[in-house]
Amino acid sequence: MSEKDYDAAAEWAEHDMTLPEDSKSALRGQAAAAFGSDLIERSRGGRPSIDPEAGPGEASPVRQVRLPRSIDNDLVAFAEQNHRKLSEVMREAIVEYLVNRKAS
Repeated sequence: MSEKDYDAAAEWAEHDMTLPEDSKSALRGQAAAAFGSDLIERSRGGRPSIDPEAGPGEASPVRQVRLPRSIDNDLVAFAEQNHRKLSEVMREAIVEYLVNRKAS
């Protein structure tokens, strides 16, 4: 959409759009503004950060690793057997590795 299209849509929504009087789902006034602001904020950052100390919209770092097929197969099997996501298993494994390396 072009800037002109957005302006026309905003003009329509602010002045010409009519909502049912007794609508249970239509937001108006401050509630509509808060919903819109929240929606925009959530749309900016992509996935939510997994870091509890991250600020709003701050993305978590992403690392990639190539694995031999046998290790990947073991990883997938472990995650499936434990009903876990691959990313959760990998994060846990890295933390465990780093903690054990510090202790030695």
